Amino acid sequence: MARRHRTRTLSPLAVFCLAALVACGGADDPAERPPTATTPSTTIVQSRPTLVDEEAPDWFGEVVNLHDLGAEACFNRYSWTQNDRNIQIDTVVPCTGPHQFEIYHLAEHPARQGSPWPGDREMEAFATAECYDAFADFVGTIYELSALELGFLTPSRASFEHDVAQFRGVHCYVFREDGVEMTGSAGGSLR
Repeated sequence: MARRHRTRTLSPLAVFCLAALVACGGADDPAERPPTATTPSTTIVQSRPTLVDEEAPDWFGEVVNLHDLGAEACFNRYSWTQNDRNIQIDTVVPCTGPHQFEIYHLAEHPARQGSPWPGDREMEAFATAECYDAFADFVGTIYELSALELGFLTPSRASFEHDVAQFRGVHCYVFREDGVEMTGSAGGSLR
């Protein structure tokens, strides 16, 4: 006849009491207790790191709001730090010359007018699916075999829920991960 072993688990309260007893060492003799000293309180001062000011770069093209651009528009992005602020601008440039990014697809989130913000995750999932599905038709090869990366621009919560504007557009763009500028359109390039 096989014997059954019964396993017993300790309750969380029992584990806490056991840990406290072990930590204190169970010393009842005052001579065995470590001396207690009052330590002065320490105030932690949190400081924000100071960012080194940088000169604004010489940019090429006309400064633009990316939401105003259409498909097959190319743009560059410039950023620098000034007065502890990160500053970023985008400029529209001709696709025939050197550029960092090219918009290849525009999509509208299907939410009805007056719908609340679906959340960052839903918006990102929608944009990822839209941009991925349109990638091969634009470049001429599937994303996994391409040397190009895809990115997207989504609306903010404020612009999505705005009473009048209600912007729901997603802009899909391609770029090179190594930062090397592209020349000419990536459309049909098979890169």
